[in-house]
Amino acid sequence: MRHWLFALLLALGISHGVAAPADHPDSDLTFVLIMSRHGIRSPLLKNEAMAAYAADSWPAWEVPLGHLTPHGRQDAELMGAYYRAYYTAQGLLTGQPEADQRAIFFRADADERTIGTARALGAGLLPAIPVTVHALPDEAPGDPLFHPFVAFSQEIDKSMTHASRLGRSGGDAALPVEENHLALEALERVLLGGDGTAPPGKKTVFDLGPSVQDGQGTIWMANRMVDALTLAYADGKPPAEAGWGRLTPAIITQLLSITSLSFDLGERTFYSAQAGASNLAEHILDTLQQAARGQPVDGAIGPVGERMAVLVGHDSNLIPLGGLLNIGWRMPGTAFNPVTPDTALVFELRRRHGDGRFLVRTLFFGQTFAQLRDATPLTLEHPAWVAPVFVPESSLASPGYDAPLDRFEAHLRAAIEPKFTAPEPAGVR
Repeated sequence: MRHWLFALLLALGISHGVAAPADHPDSDLTFVLIMSRHGIRSPLLKNEAMAAYAADSWPAWEVPLGHLTPHGRQDAELMGAYYRAYYTAQGLLTGQPEADQRAIFFRADADERTIGTARALGAGLLPAIPVTVHALPDEAPGDPLFHPFVAFSQEIDKSMTHASRLGRSGGDAALPVEENHLALEALERVLLGGDGTAPPGKKTVFDLGPSVQDGQGTIWMANRMVDALTLAYADGKPPAEAGWGRLTPAIITQLLSITSLSFDLGERTFYSAQAGASNLAEHILDTLQQAARGQPVDGAIGPVGERMAVLVGHDSNLIPLGGLLNIGWRMPGTAFNPVTPDTALVFELRRRHGDGRFLVRTLFFGQTFAQLRDATPLTLEHPAWVAPVFVPESSLASPGYDAPLDRFEAHLRAAIEPKFTAPEPAGVR
């Protein structure tokens, strides 16, 4: 009966992570850093670039490529409202926007979708209060916090990137394709209909051949197709437009294993994770240390005295950070380490009663596909998915897997590669 109920919860996308944990009375929450992915956007590839892989026409979007959609903005605001309820219940926030605005700092990448998501999260966290989103100007080169592969391109050894990924593929880029053939075939049946055989004038993602290079090969293109399909579904498009009536929650779960594979081989491979997350991890540590000490720390995000820092970036920030920390997370209706719209890794700084020792509790927050598609209001009674994350070499065997701050820092310092770190850009406004 328990197995049947769990399967039903997964099918319905019902959230059953941890409750708002006033259930850990051994410590006080003093600060929270939220590292969030942006909300629902339009695909990154033009419909014309994807046309050869689908039997039917791709849906039109009301926004330019890669921009936050109106539905995505609504979902992000609902997520912001949930953070407000969740952290007001724990006493970190007052729930009064006029008071809380002085305690929350917003930092985002300069892309339209990240700035828009930060503002939407702010609208939920601070209703009726305009928020200032700190970001580099649009015309500035890649922000090292969110675009490390651009900022540190001269330091990144491309041959090492290739070798480290190929080495995790058994030395043969074809093996991950073979091992995931069933999911790829399921994708072809959605794209092409029937048994997935390409009609005249069309082709399949298998035609591209295996590769571990960015922007190349079967897995990379398949991930782009899954991205476009699942975004249309999450955006609430009618079934005929979201996978041409061939997309179901069960199939989405299967297809998302392709996304997880693509990210796992790419951004989670340790060398890529070091290049992609060392700088972000360094600034997260600086920010936690500033909050613990109550005095300025170089590299911290935001000023002394804040109670919450909200960072908004991309899946390409969350995945390397997970690889660098060697952590994993799950959510119903997805595959391993999901980075669906508005998902976030959250780092809570807590102070333990008795000895006053600072602890770091790592959590994963996300909305299920059902919640995203239906723009479901999120409350403590009808919550988003929230689950504690175990951090190797740091976490204790406590209900929230709390990690003493010094152990958490030592774990990250051992993984961070200093040549992939940089000060916060002076141009962040």
